[in-house]
Amino acid sequence: HAELFVAEPQLGGKPLAMTWDERGRLWVAETYDYPNALQPPGKGRDRIRICEDTDGDWVADRFTVFAEGLSIPSSMAFHRGGLIVQNGIETLYLQDSDGDDRADVRRVLISNWSMGDTHGGVSNFQYGLDNWIWAMQGYNNSQPMLNGRHQQAFRMGFFRFRPDGSELEFMRSTNNNTWGLGISEEGIIF
Repeated sequence: HAELFVAEPQLGGKPLAMTWDERGRLWVAETYDYPNALQPPGKGRDRIRICEDTDGDWVADRFTVFAEGLSIPSSMAFHRGGLIVQNGIETLYLQDSDGDDRADVRRVLISNWSMGDTHGGVSNFQYGLDNWIWAMQGYNNSQPMLNGRHQQAFRMGFFRFRPDGSELEFMRSTNNNTWGLGISEEGIIF
């Protein structure tokens, strides 16, 4: 059965994406900017908050802001002690290097995502059985950049990228703005 773990007023803004870590903490991407106010990189009002149960009653009682200054953080995936976050027009790697649960490392993995319409952005990061991160691009037409180099332009479809940001591959198109992504036990992407 489902029970409430966290709700307002502990969260600030609308929850846009969430994921659980290996310690049972809920990481929530909170947004004020979505859907109408995409901000320049580093100038957003959105954040990622860690919600933790410290007394064993299955209800969050400690809330730590892991990262701030984000704008429309639409997806998250853990990687090598950090967090890969889709932050509007860029894909970031954020990491806490000193153990205080606050990101002090911030690196752009992929840039130049189009956000002409904030509803048609990148979403749904999931590790595939191939150890790449699979995701969706909505109906915005993007030509992402890796290490200063333009990649293939695409829109409305599945893509995958290496978690270190070294490669990106468009897999196939869909027929509309898709916000769902599933991976079966056999590795079938749907």
